[in-house]
Amino acid sequence: MFLDPYKLDTNPFSPNQVRPRLESHSSRHGSLRLEKLLQGEIHCLFLSGPANVGKSTLTDRRLRELEDGTLSLIGPRIKEPEDFLRKILSDLGLQAIEANTSELRNILQVFLQHQSANARRSILVVDELEQIAVPVLRELEWLLGLRFKNQSVMRFVLLSRSENIVADLMPSDGGGQLTPYIHQRLTGFSLEETRNYLESCLESVGVADVARLFPHEVIIDIQAFTRGLVGDINELCYEALNLLAATWKDSEEIPALTRSMIKAAGKKLHLSYDSSAWDFMEEALSPDSVQQSESGELKIEAARLFVSSKGRVVAEVSLNRPRMILGRDHGCDISLDSSYVSRYQNLFLETADGWMLIDLNSTNGCYVNGHRVREHRLQDGDIIAVGHHQLSFVSSSGNLPQLRDVGSALPEIEPETTSPTAETVVTPNLEKNRAGTL
Repeated sequence: MFLDPYKLDTNPFSPNQVRPRLESHSSRHGSLRLEKLLQGEIHCLFLSGPANVGKSTLTDRRLRELEDGTLSLIGPRIKEPEDFLRKILSDLGLQAIEANTSELRNILQVFLQHQSANARRSILVVDELEQIAVPVLRELEWLLGLRFKNQSVMRFVLLSRSENIVADLMPSDGGGQLTPYIHQRLTGFSLEETRNYLESCLESVGVADVARLFPHEVIIDIQAFTRGLVGDINELCYEALNLLAATWKDSEEIPALTRSMIKAAGKKLHLSYDSSAWDFMEEALSPDSVQQSESGELKIEAARLFVSSKGRVVAEVSLNRPRMILGRDHGCDISLDSSYVSRYQNLFLETADGWMLIDLNSTNGCYVNGHRVREHRLQDGDIIAVGHHQLSFVSSSGNLPQLRDVGSALPEIEPETTSPTAETVVTPNLEKNRAGTL
């Protein structure tokens, strides 16, 4: 058994494993534009994006179903104009012809005009456009300009990693109404799409507790290493799960991926860490986003939470009941109107020894002073991370939070580039933010 607690016989991300097919938002746009090209509404479609983003997969999946047309596929191995023209003629059904460039052009032009006059589609797909030899590009430009009764005689799908070559081939007027050129940039999955993809892959092989195997912070690191590129996601998860299986073996603990495992796998695959994967998690709270229920009787001590967002204290909350729940739901004792806060996030519990913080199995987990906790006895000055916002705990005898480097809400991964988890969050002096105090 590969990972017995999850009933996994094999690594679900192994190269020969069949996985669910999910498309990113930009890929769905690419699919729609491919359809428009097949319907004759687009003359030339550029699909650009990094390696492993799925340009070739998207094109192949749709065009392999082509029934009422002819298709020619050109790759970077073709270096000479004559070979380029012969390959197209061969793909369109004509036998190999020994002729010079001018003669080959004439034959191809006559044939394409005949096809167009009889409403037969001819489609040319050129992959790795940035690697195509310059003489071959000149022939491609000639083909792009061929017309029959002001209509294009061929449709084009041009795939490239380089946007410069797209700009060079794109007409300044976009090709006009009769022969429009369209450029669609393909990007990887968003964080949420990456999460959905991982869940689909794991649930398809029977894993029920995906959140335990792939914690939230691990998924963000997968996004940072792969930029949502599905090929890189598969390779990274394959290596990381192999490492987990080798480390866990017959341990009694239920295994779960860690950030250090993702880092080790990313290093092995020579993937760079893109800290911008964390950027959209930054969400500013306003004073109106923090609400507190009415006071109740308190037996032990009055304590306070200073809520800061993007380095600014926006609210002061009193812990005025023996049990107080913090979450996104408006029925909570402390309500934070934030999409990155679980409906019921944390419980603040009054005990004989002071205040206890308990995680309510929240999606993002509970972090105190940069360490994930299930339960934690709060001390004066503790920094509680909720999403990417901070709550500074101040006991009845404690002082107002001062300027202080609290580091990350999550453990450091120490990437080669600057990690967002090492970002310093500064809590300003409260007197300068009195307007934001409840």
